[in-house]
Amino acid sequence: MVKSSIARGWISMKEQFYILILLFIYRLFWGYFLYKFIKSAVVPVLLRYPDANAGGSGIGRLLYYIEGKTALHTDPAVQHWLWMLLALTVLRLLVTPFIRAGLLHELHQERDGARGLFFFPGMRKYGLPVLMFSLAEWALTLLPLYWLLPRMYRHLLSGVLDVQLLLRLVPYVMGWLLYLFLVRKLLLYMQFGYTAGTGMFSSLLICLKVLMPSIGISVILGAGSLAVILLCSASALFYPGLPALMLRQAAPLPSTLFNMWGIAAQYHLWSSKSFPQ
Repeated sequence: MVKSSIARGWISMKEQFYILILLFIYRLFWGYFLYKFIKSAVVPVLLRYPDANAGGSGIGRLLYYIEGKTALHTDPAVQHWLWMLLALTVLRLLVTPFIRAGLLHELHQERDGARGLFFFPGMRKYGLPVLMFSLAEWALTLLPLYWLLPRMYRHLLSGVLDVQLLLRLVPYVMGWLLYLFLVRKLLLYMQFGYTAGTGMFSSLLICLKVLMPSIGISVILGAGSLAVILLCSASALFYPGLPALMLRQAAPLPSTLFNMWGIAAQYHLWSSKSFPQ
């Protein structure tokens, strides 16, 4: 079941190659603006950090933290950059559901045997409903933080003076990430059912029935995506300069490929139960 879904997902990728190129260009532009933001706002602040290897002391790091906390409320320049980062993040979050809507519509049309460019019509048809699913996902994502953040905040403050104390945050972060993984998977299958017209809750039951194969697909394709990222990073270390720059610019392509492939494979796993041959 896992192998067949991955194989069918790869076949779908061949039909949606133009979407891959569009998303690659989109991620290039996003990466450029993020790079300009980090270079202009974050790098100058990090250069002032009193690192221990550069002769900085614990008191200096504490004063650095207090100064940064004060600047968040009083420095207009810091607030300007924070508002800009918030605007870019909100824009990215709003665009992503429409992209997923177009991809899902493309998969539905492919299953029905239709051929054509269905990505942009799918964005118009299902963009707002998929956005509602995304809002539900964000709400469910933030909900556990109401209980986790007070517990994590104490360790985070202690970690300012002793980085080793930050390791105590690992169980909280891992538990939250596992919860986030399950929420996203359940909502993705519900989106399959809604956009196909078969029903959200029937698709939710299908997700629970095929949960282990679905996790297997995520692990296999996630490992492939991670391997490509590590390969690009290692290549940049051994071939600095222009080759490293070219690899960095091309890095969003395999990442986007594996993301789309993962959605297509999950879709075919769902489709095999919703529309059995």
